[in-house]
Amino acid sequence: MCGIAGILRFDAPPDEARVRRMERALAHRGPDGRGLLSSGAACLAHRRLSLLDHAGSAQPFTSRDGRYVLTYNGEVYNHRELREELRSGWDFRTRGDVEVVLAACARWGEGALARLDGMFAFCLWDSHRQEALLARDRLGVKPLVFARTEHGLLFASEAKAILAAEDRAPRGHAPSILEYLVAPCFSGVEHGMFEQVEHLLPGHRMRVSRAGVEIAPWWAPRLDRDPGTQESDTLVSALRAALGDAVSRSLRADEPVGAFLSGGLDSTILTALAAREAPIETFTVAFEGQASYDYARSTIVVSYDGPFAALAARELGVAMETVSVPRSGLGADLHRIAAIDDALPAWEQEIAQHHLARAASRRFKAVLVGDAADETHYGYHFLLDEAATRTPGAIVRRLGSVPVRRDRWADPAFNLDAHYRGLIEEAGGRHDTARDRQLATTLLIVKRWLPRLLHNGDIHTMAFGLEARVPFASPELVDLALRVPPELGLRGGVEKWALREAVKGLIPEAIRVRRKSALPKDQGVGEIWRAEARKAIDEDSGFLGEFLDLEAVNAWLVPGRTLDEAERAGLFRVAALASWARHHGVVTASSEASS
Repeated sequence: MCGIAGILRFDAPPDEARVRRMERALAHRGPDGRGLLSSGAACLAHRRLSLLDHAGSAQPFTSRDGRYVLTYNGEVYNHRELREELRSGWDFRTRGDVEVVLAACARWGEGALARLDGMFAFCLWDSHRQEALLARDRLGVKPLVFARTEHGLLFASEAKAILAAEDRAPRGHAPSILEYLVAPCFSGVEHGMFEQVEHLLPGHRMRVSRAGVEIAPWWAPRLDRDPGTQESDTLVSALRAALGDAVSRSLRADEPVGAFLSGGLDSTILTALAAREAPIETFTVAFEGQASYDYARSTIVVSYDGPFAALAARELGVAMETVSVPRSGLGADLHRIAAIDDALPAWEQEIAQHHLARAASRRFKAVLVGDAADETHYGYHFLLDEAATRTPGAIVRRLGSVPVRRDRWADPAFNLDAHYRGLIEEAGGRHDTARDRQLATTLLIVKRWLPRLLHNGDIHTMAFGLEARVPFASPELVDLALRVPPELGLRGGVEKWALREAVKGLIPEAIRVRRKSALPKDQGVGEIWRAEARKAIDEDSGFLGEFLDLEAVNAWLVPGRTLDEAERAGLFRVAALASWARHHGVVTASSEASS
């Protein structure tokens, strides 16, 4: 797990000083080592977080013959198996996964991508062909951003590294910022929040040469879940076996691996399976007033984690540290995460991720996280609500939006609904029947919600030099999950039914049947967010006024007015947007209208 950056330029040698600025902007991602290498039209940089082969595998890594140079971020867990397959034609010098990725690409080209079990984003430079291959794992666990230039490309693990290479103040990308305000859970995936920064989509690869830039998918989720293709018992058994394999491989490291444990189904499964192989330490988060909050008033955080996390730790025999988050520091936390998350903080729960990562990084370099389970295993209860799945816009409206200027977007939910429908239809989805709509909604969640969630997990853990390992993103497990039809995944009106069946007897029964509840947040923070948003508007109404319907937002700021959960979250995003713009020196936003 590392940070990568580079410049590809075909009219003149790349400027090493600019690449060094990019590398320094990623220092938090790789405190264990740094490297820079120029080869023809490519100048590649690397920051290393070393969990495997400490003495070797320094990057950028060059093949013996000097033809290939790799700068790589991620973990490929099946590197031992691939090494054996490649050994006959490759004289390995290291024992880590870096050289295996290079050798695999040299042997199989783009075909290597489907063979890699893990998370990755990399740039492989071929000095003979003067061409680069950049690629990102299928679900988007590892980030890869880029900026096109007249004569080439800049790329990096985070947008802030691209900004470090520029000599001018950044401009915001208006369509992405508007999507963030209206539909934060789907935002920041297709394009960055900065005008010049694009994101390579999950499951995509890019070729860069003197002829230009060419981007194409190498993997895409399917919509062919036929309920008659396999017996449910067979599929459930396969899920259980794949879970065990995924967790076992995710523990491969020269360093101990911890885990985040909420007491929910997903994190408890991972902890239980990991504890079977070796003692594991876990971390849970607690906010003030969690135990006494009326969760009937909450949309996605529907129960108190504390007792369930304690039950899981006790029954599984693992150590657990409770990370307490004081309410008095939440205002400062908002500004910290706005500086860290260059795609803008989408959820208040990012504060929980921030505190968990900071605590775990004091003793670990890697943790297991339960991300990707809900999105690939029918984990959201609204999939059972026909009104919520009738159209993508219904989900946007259900979760709540910040009022935006009507001259920017006359009907934001309608415009986004049309856009998201287009994404679904391109992949063969439709909204004809209730079953079609469940599949279509799940597809949208995998293509847009999940990459945003994974971005948040990466950006907040790597801010502290901590690697988030995601066993539920295992290719074998994802392929199995995508074969589960809605009839099985939501059997009896229970979300994640097949996954729950697969772990019978593995975890405490109270947790196995517990309803999905999101990562916690402070439910009593309304007045803090109101004060932060009021201050933001007072200090920078010009920038915020480019996007916000200030009259409507000001109605939320009336002292003493009761705020519902969606309004609290909206004020959080208003304050975060202002803080992000101030931190990065965003002077204005592009005038491009959103479709």
